[in-house]
Amino acid sequence: GQLRIFSGKHESHDLTPDGGRMVLFWSDEIPHEVLPTAPDADMLDQDKDRYALTVWIPTENFQTIHNPRSKFASLGDEVFLSK
Repeated sequence: GQLRIFSGKHESHDLTPDGGRMVLFWSDEIPHEVLPTAPDADMLDQDKDRYALTVWIPTENFQTIHNPRSKFASLGDEVFLSK
C-alpha cells in the first residue's frame, strides 16, 4: 500500500513502500492516508505484513514540538474542510 500525502485541496502524492525507504513527517500537520496493501489477500499471509512506527513526544509545552507558523499548519484545514 502506498502512503498518500495531501499537499493541497486537490493535490496529493503517493509514495510506494520501496525497500529501504523511510518516510518521516509530522502526522498531526500533514494530512495523509495509507492505501490498502492487498485488499483481497488472506489476512494470515505474513508476506503481506507491514509495519508502522508512531513516536509520542511527551511535553508540558505544546509549542516546543508544534510550530503554528509552520508552512503546513493550515494544510489539514485546507484538505479536510470538515475539520
